[in-house]
Amino acid sequence: MAEDFLCHSQHIENVEEVGEQYFDDLLTRSFFLRSSIKMRFVMHDLLNDLAKYVCGNFCFMFKFDKGDRIPETTRHFSFLIDNEVYDDGMGSLIDAKRLRSFTPITNKINDSFPCELILIDELFSKFKFLRVLSSSGFGDLITEVPDSVGALKHLRSLDLSYTKIQKLPDSVCFLYNLLVLKLNCCSYLEELPSNIHKLTKLHCLEFEDTKVTKMPMHFGELKNLHLLNAFRVHSESSIKQLGGLNLHGSLSIYQVQNIVNPLDALEANLKDKHLVELGLIWNSNHVPNDAREEKEVFENLQPSIHLEHLSIWSYHGIEFSSWLFDNSLSNLVFLRLNNCKNCLCLPSLGELSSLKNLEIEGLDGIVSIGVSDGFYGSNSSSFASMERLSFRNMKEWEEWECKTTSFPRLQYLFVDQCCKLKGLPEQLIHLKNIFIGGCDKLTISVNNMDTSSLQFLNINSCPRVNIPITAFNSLEVMRITHGCPSLIIFPLDFFPKLLKDYLHGGYKKSKLKQRQI
Repeated sequence: MAEDFLCHSQHIENVEEVGEQYFDDLLTRSFFLRSSIKMRFVMHDLLNDLAKYVCGNFCFMFKFDKGDRIPETTRHFSFLIDNEVYDDGMGSLIDAKRLRSFTPITNKINDSFPCELILIDELFSKFKFLRVLSSSGFGDLITEVPDSVGALKHLRSLDLSYTKIQKLPDSVCFLYNLLVLKLNCCSYLEELPSNIHKLTKLHCLEFEDTKVTKMPMHFGELKNLHLLNAFRVHSESSIKQLGGLNLHGSLSIYQVQNIVNPLDALEANLKDKHLVELGLIWNSNHVPNDAREEKEVFENLQPSIHLEHLSIWSYHGIEFSSWLFDNSLSNLVFLRLNNCKNCLCLPSLGELSSLKNLEIEGLDGIVSIGVSDGFYGSNSSSFASMERLSFRNMKEWEEWECKTTSFPRLQYLFVDQCCKLKGLPEQLIHLKNIFIGGCDKLTISVNNMDTSSLQFLNINSCPRVNIPITAFNSLEVMRITHGCPSLIIFPLDFFPKLLKDYLHGGYKKSKLKQRQI
């Protein structure tokens, strides 16, 4: 997009999707290949050689391509950031007067890259034709951006992520062709430019994990903004700035407790935005003045039916909104409920037919999860698509009752720091992976439980857990760590597929002799 390679008609607003389609087509034709690392891709050596041949001297990758000096004809320059001491060949970059893109390649933040060879000032002042400029991963090397950045009139993409900048100069707002601005993990960044609304062509703004606490005035005038990964509600009406933005992709809304009037939340118009991932985050220590208004604000932040991932943090209402479990979220595959301490019961999440991953943490008001409290819903098969289920830090949770037809596809169960939980349901079948930790009262019966699929068992710090382990024929990995004195372990003959030895400590070895096994 920054290089203007995407062919599209003028009426298409979502140019990013055109670029994604280009990439998917190249992936389908094996121009790119999937890497073992998520969201990373590789090229076959032959295709890479062919691409370099076609590019000629227009592309140069320092220390990988032949030659110690950077050709004057170079348009696209990249290099690997590491601790190697670079020689003076890097200085020849200044001769590439018509440089179009400058891209470091890094997997981590690096604070020791040699400043005198990277020519930081020249990047922001001398290369007048730059369209893509990234300094992501430079760490301590960049603590401020010079005013001269405003001279880069052709710049389309600026990535300053993982640097130590505290603010951006006002001259950034003179980059009228800028489409992408990334400031993720700039841990010292305290504010966005006050005139950022002048970047009228801006499509993408990212500033996750920064110290920014409020959005600039007139932010809602960025009518071409489609990708925004964070929004800070600093006043009770500032959420309304989202109303006129045609957003898609991922968005996290922070300081939701500052929305006092539920009608302001409604004007944010989330329901008409094509978001696939949404986070709603209240301050963890806030105390709502009116629980009814807290719920109404939540109700009016209803996302669209396209949503696939939803995270809710520190919502302090007594009950959740109805859109969380009715047909409004039929495409939801991931849900996280975290630190919602005042909620006394869980919503009817069993109705979410597409839900694959559910994480529940820190809901102190939950004492029991049962068939009669509505959690499983009215469907004959609750949680029909669920594959991963996680409960963490549920301080008051004691009872867990399960419908016979629930969780037909559940494979991974994680229960940690649920100190009052008394037992697990016997109806959980097809499980492949179980992790249990910090559960003081927990007992597990497998007498009526199908354990034929279980491959991984991890039990940690459960002083009262007692599992008669006699039928885990498929078990491949077993880890029993400290703090399980009541646990009885049988000889390895009982586990024919066991691949890794277990970490033992605290279980009663004498029991083995008494039973003569």
